[in-house]
Order: sequence, then structure tokens, then C-alpha cells
Amino acid sequence: MLQTLFASKHNSSQSSQSRLGLKIALIALCLTITACGNSRMLRPHKIAIQQGNMITQEMVNRLKPGMTKRQVEFVLGTPLIVDTLNTDQWNYIYTLGVASGRVVQKNLHILFIDGQLSELTGDYKPNEE
Repeated sequence: MLQTLFASKHNSSQSSQSRLGLKIALIALCLTITACGNSRMLRPHKIAIQQGNMITQEMVNRLKPGMTKRQVEFVLGTPLIVDTLNTDQWNYIYTLGVASGRVVQKNLHILFIDGQLSELTGDYKPNEE
């Protein structure tokens, strides 16, 4: 009988210890999840989104008055927008959306007269050499 009483006390002691261990583990898990949720390091990666024609200053510097449409297209690539009512005006537009939400936009407008490059306007200016 004494052995039975001792065994039951021993089992209840083990049971309360395992419950205590389980409670501690659950509290640690909750604290870990809460800490991770507030971390600035655990945010989804946002990529930069580029759209349009990327134009560099070197490309614009290669343009010379009197160039044909084909020559301009060789230097800059196909324009993003060609006005259907006025095919002598080409628009190169480049936008870059960065992860912070800021959007950078660059424009280059080209005007042809009689099929030859006449005028450049926008964010790029050719360097005079």
C-alpha cells in the first residue's frame, strides 16, 4: 500500500512537471512569434519595376541633327509611343518604381521633319562637342 501511495505521488509530480515544461515552451513560442512579427528584417522583398526604354546620356550624345528615323531607332531602340496621327513625333518614356514606393520617370521626345531628326526635348540634352 505504501508503495502504491508513493507511486501515485511520483506520477502526479511527473505530470505537473511536464505541464510546467509545456507551459514554458508555449510561452517561449508565443514570445518568439511576437518578436518576429515586429521585426523590420522579415518583410517581403520588393523588386524594382522598370518599364519603357532605358536611355542613357551616351545614347543621346550619339544623336545628330539630320539623322534618319532608322538611324535614331538604331541608337535608341524602338520608341515606346509613336503618335498615330503624327508619325514624325516619337516618345521614349522610362519609369522605375523602387521598393520604397518612389517612381522615377525620364522622358525624351523626338521630332522629325521630312524624315530627319530635327528636335530633342525632355529630360535629356545632347552634349555639344
